Amino acid sequence: MALASCSGPSQTTRESSGVTTGQPKLATTVRIATLDLFNLKRRIEKKDIDRFAEVIKKEQVEVLAVQGISRYPNVKTRIDFVEEFPARADMRRAFGETIDMSGQQRVNAVFSIYPIQWSNKKEFDVPSAFFESALQVSIDAGVRDVIIVSTRLPEKATAKELVSCTQTIAALQTKIDKPFIVTGNLPMLSKAKAPESFADIQSALPADAGKTVTSRLWYAQGDLFKPVSARTVKTELGTMTVVEFGLYQPILPQ
Repeated sequence: MALASCSGPSQTTRESSGVTTGQPKLATTVRIATLDLFNLKRRIEKKDIDRFAEVIKKEQVEVLAVQGISRYPNVKTRIDFVEEFPARADMRRAFGETIDMSGQQRVNAVFSIYPIQWSNKKEFDVPSAFFESALQVSIDAGVRDVIIVSTRLPEKATAKELVSCTQTIAALQTKIDKPFIVTGNLPMLSKAKAPESFADIQSALPADAGKTVTSRLWYAQGDLFKPVSARTVKTELGTMTVVEFGLYQPILPQ
């Protein structure tokens, strides 16, 4: 589905100097997808990962954020999504544990065909949190770095706690010149009282498609980073949201 916002910003004029600045030029695009596995009620097998990796390649997804992955590192009979998927999809990985209990780990992860520069984890400081956290990953997308946050908010968070969690996530955006994307079991922006600069890609999806997605995507709006298209893709592991973003270069005055 094409978005009306894919066009560049309107031309602006600096009256004081008489210099006219043109529209930012599209330099490249990056295709980002997100999927939440938390409510998947079955074991993931190797064939599932093989098929999912084929979907990722077919859809030309370049960055994938995944939440709620179950891992059993010490159980050799269990397939480890964090290990198997990037190997099958030819991607790099970054992940952070949210829960480690009785040999089971719950993790959020980001997979990328681009180099991953760094990653860190920020836990939510609210009463309902059970080690839930936000994984922040910096990706070198060539034109500029892109920051991806993969998170699961506490399942029993109150309205007040959702606002607190959103504030924690928003505080991770320390440089406004870097594209900033948040993925996960996010509420509507109005309920979370997110910063005005944030937008929800959900509004660009067909109504029926929006009901089946497992993971929402927010992004910080800016003239140099805009969604070009958005759609949902059904997989055997759930319905993922796929968004293509344009990375723009500013046109400097002559």
